[in-house]
Amino acid sequence: MKPRSLSLLIPSSVTIDASDLRSKTLKIGQIARAASVFRVDRIVIYRDPDLDDSGMIERILVYAETPQYLRKHLVPISDDLRYAGTIPPLRTPHHPASAKKAEVGDTRVGAVVRSSDAGSWVDVGYEQLAFLGASLKRGERVNVRITSEKPVKAALVSRDEIAEYWGYSVTRSKSLEESLVHPASKVGEVSEVSEVGREELRIATSRNGRPIDTDLLTEIKSKCEARDVMIAMGAPHKGIFEIMNEENDQRTEFDYVLNFIPDQGTGTVRVEEAVTSTLAILNVCFTEPH
Repeated sequence: MKPRSLSLLIPSSVTIDASDLRSKTLKIGQIARAASVFRVDRIVIYRDPDLDDSGMIERILVYAETPQYLRKHLVPISDDLRYAGTIPPLRTPHHPASAKKAEVGDTRVGAVVRSSDAGSWVDVGYEQLAFLGASLKRGERVNVRITSEKPVKAALVSRDEIAEYWGYSVTRSKSLEESLVHPASKVGEVSEVSEVGREELRIATSRNGRPIDTDLLTEIKSKCEARDVMIAMGAPHKGIFEIMNEENDQRTEFDYVLNFIPDQGTGTVRVEEAVTSTLAILNVCFTEPH
């Protein structure tokens, strides 16, 4: 069954094996694409002192997740985005392929471009701005539903009201331990949920973990419904437990430590390959047969 939320935890050193910005962009773009294919709700970049590329990783992930027509409003120009053109398009429901004519009932992501006491005008990817009957801050990102075609008008909708997959959020944390706080809490704050009563299902990936099999998948499937599933990835040059030892983390516990590519045919598996493999296999647990 689909979990309440799905979080992917990656280290700030995920790019340590990439030689230049173009290679790093391609690697991060593949992670963004895999996260979108398998409906990840949140990507957390936890700091690894060996290489802290978290700022660049965040900028590229946010760029990839932002609909193309909104990037001019929401994504500041940065040298880190020099090779953003190599990022594969996500083609998610909130990334419409074309700016079709407005239709009542359409749900769109928008950015506030003008505001007054009477309301706000929002760019939702049409030739005409949509009017929103609420005064919002310029540059704010919003989700809206079209309520009128001529003129184009819209109403705010919450993420919970949108049934389709609507992209991922990106946050940064100071450590792996901090990134494992309850998703209902903000990264950087102390979660009030104790280790004993926590609601997350924590899964760590490791070459030394228990090989995944059908029995394990069945067990995970029975536990993930209505819970926040968190999947932690190691770095290209070191695994989860080495990272935890360096952080002197004696408190964090994982429900599962799994090898998702048993009997691998290569000497190493790149993080972007591990992300795709892990999410693809766990997708079996998160979907119901039709």
